[in-house]
Amino acid sequence: MNTAENLHVFGQNFIQAEWFNSLEAAAYLRLLTRSGQPCVSRLRNLVCQGKLPFYKPFGRLMFKRAELEKLIVTSRQGKDHVNSEVLRHQSRP
Repeated sequence: MNTAENLHVFGQNFIQAEWFNSLEAAAYLRLLTRSGQPCVSRLRNLVCQGKLPFYKPFGRLMFKRAELEKLIVTSRQGKDHVNSEVLRHQSRP
């Protein structure tokens, strides 16, 4: 099962959801096992290491989509001038 099929399993409104459970957050971050299934154990390891922002109402891990997006955007690496140049070329019509 590929990533697109995995995301389809969660339903049409998965990506638009404001809050994710552990399984949905793992799929959103593409933390997958070799078989292509969302890997919740990798997600929990990142939580334990303090690398992922999370909430825990009623003992269940919850993740805010906007915070996961911000984490991805702020983790950009590489030389700024090279990446900026590549991004400028990609955004041209």
